[in-house]
Amino acid sequence: MLRKLAVVATASIVSFSAFAVQKDITVVADIDPTLELLQADGSALPATLRMNYVPGLGLSPQSLQTKIFSNAVTKGVKMRLVNAPVLVSTTTTAADIPLKVSYNTQALSATSDVTLDAADLFPAAAAGNGSVAMPLQIAQATAGIAAAGSYQGVVSIVLTQEP
Repeated sequence: MLRKLAVVATASIVSFSAFAVQKDITVVADIDPTLELLQADGSALPATLRMNYVPGLGLSPQSLQTKIFSNAVTKGVKMRLVNAPVLVSTTTTAADIPLKVSYNTQALSATSDVTLDAADLFPAAAAGNGSVAMPLQIAQATAGIAAAGSYQGVVSIVLTQEP
């Protein structure tokens, strides 16, 4: 009888564990084994960047300190925009707000590359620490008043390693 009670007690303890909670986390990664643009502390660039609007002045520029990481620190890097970035109203039929993007004060465009020299990026020629920190700035192309509403847009930057 004692054995039967022990078996039932053990089975009931095991059955309680059936009420456990499972948590699933989806992990994603985009890997380019040659180049990466990260924040200066090595963390990923934010997926969303909120621009503040100051009445009478327009959108406040946003700046991120970044580093370029590369396996080939003796080669320069070319940078360009995929397309001309704009903020599009998601709530009204207001006019689009064009944006300007610069990297280390050099204006980026979708029509031509900006070439960053390897000696300027990696003066110590060490791949592990990334390049010197440089600002990536996103701003309203022409500062000024905009129509009320919520706006959204994407800034897409492409980096390529020089041969």
